[in-house]
Amino acid sequence: MVKNKTLFYEFPIQVKMKTNRVLMYNEEISELAEKIKKLKDIPHFIAFEGVEGSGKTTQAKNLGKFLKKIGYKVLIVKDPGTTKLGEEIRKILKSETKIDTIAELFLFLAARRQLVEEIIKPEIRKGKIIISDRFTHSTLAYQGRGRLTIPETLPMLCFIATGGVEPELTIVLDINPEIGLARVKERYQNQKTREKEDRFEKEDLEFHRRIREYYIELSSYDENVVLVDASQDEYEVFKNIIYKLYDLSKSKYGER
Repeated sequence: MVKNKTLFYEFPIQVKMKTNRVLMYNEEISELAEKIKKLKDIPHFIAFEGVEGSGKTTQAKNLGKFLKKIGYKVLIVKDPGTTKLGEEIRKILKSETKIDTIAELFLFLAARRQLVEEIIKPEIRKGKIIISDRFTHSTLAYQGRGRLTIPETLPMLCFIATGGVEPELTIVLDINPEIGLARVKERYQNQKTREKEDRFEKEDLEFHRRIREYYIELSSYDENVVLVDASQDEYEVFKNIIYKLYDLSKSKYGER
């Protein structure tokens, strides 16, 4: 390897790694970037899913930076959140307010409906790539499989909320819930704020195991859902995300 080689992409995260490994990693990612630039297209709506502590928010940001570097216009959104209504609902859901399970479900659906109509549809029409930190499958996983809330009618309610707008690619960051929850606990211990565990992080381990089972099952039959091992370090997880994005895009859209 030529150490002085100018790379198209340099991983933006500072972690303790040997210099040679960082150089090899950045060269590999740069090669993938060049391959993606040769594709006819990539999915314009991408969602990240997974259990607590799987790294969804971090990797959504990493992917956004990567695609912007290539030349795509990217908007990262969070569900619930991003819109004024969504942020207010997010505050309620993050609070210690006691919420009935059905009421909880409809809060998530209301936030998602507003996100779709106010942000996602208009921005996709403008040609932007939307990267969403969670979307419909979180409801099907957490409320449907985790809470066991009206599983028979839940898919229909989700469809009404989105109007059929769904990600072209869903990236599930898969990790053992015990490891994920340990990461969450460590994050709270290291942060300077007094943020506390939310209503889902407080649930028992079986709740989180059911959610993981849903995602694994989903990836086994939905070709638009890919599973990425999130137990590896941040570099490796991101690299595998880019590989998955490239493979699916090449298969769907082909090369120029």
